[in-house]
Amino acid sequence: MVFKVIGAVCIIVSTTAIGFGQSFHLHLRYRELLELKKLLHLLSGEIRFGGGILEETFEIMAGRSSPLFRGFFLFLTEEMKKKEGERLMDIWNRAVEEQLKNAHLNSMDKEILVRLGNELGCLDRETQLHTIALAVEQVEDARSELHGELPKKMRLYNCLGILAGVFITILLV
Repeated sequence: MVFKVIGAVCIIVSTTAIGFGQSFHLHLRYRELLELKKLLHLLSGEIRFGGGILEETFEIMAGRSSPLFRGFFLFLTEEMKKKEGERLMDIWNRAVEEQLKNAHLNSMDKEILVRLGNELGCLDRETQLHTIALAVEQVEDARSELHGELPKKMRLYNCLGILAGVFITILLV
């Protein structure tokens, strides 16, 4: 009987932790979308008023970023300094894949970044600024959609974790 109680407690605690983990994952995605929006505004400002080359712009962006995006921009800077003839689009796509793999952004969020990277560096300054503005708008749409759902989904994940544990315990006992 003691083992059944210990097992039941372990199941409930485990499923509750999974539910709270999913809830926390959503919250982190929301924070990363806010950070991404801020960084895209900074990138737009650097391109508009900095007038430097993208390599220098990315280095400046790395200094202003959180650790997650700092690695992304440092990767871009280092790869561009190698001057191996690789296109910015390819470097950008590799940076999204390699440097943001631990991010809590979903595939749609990363797709926004990939589309942005496909346009940067090959167009004139005004077109680049319009492309960044479009990316900012898309990130803001994703963020506002998540913001509307966030409290409900977080509560849902928390409750589902607890209830799943109770349900599994009832089934096994």
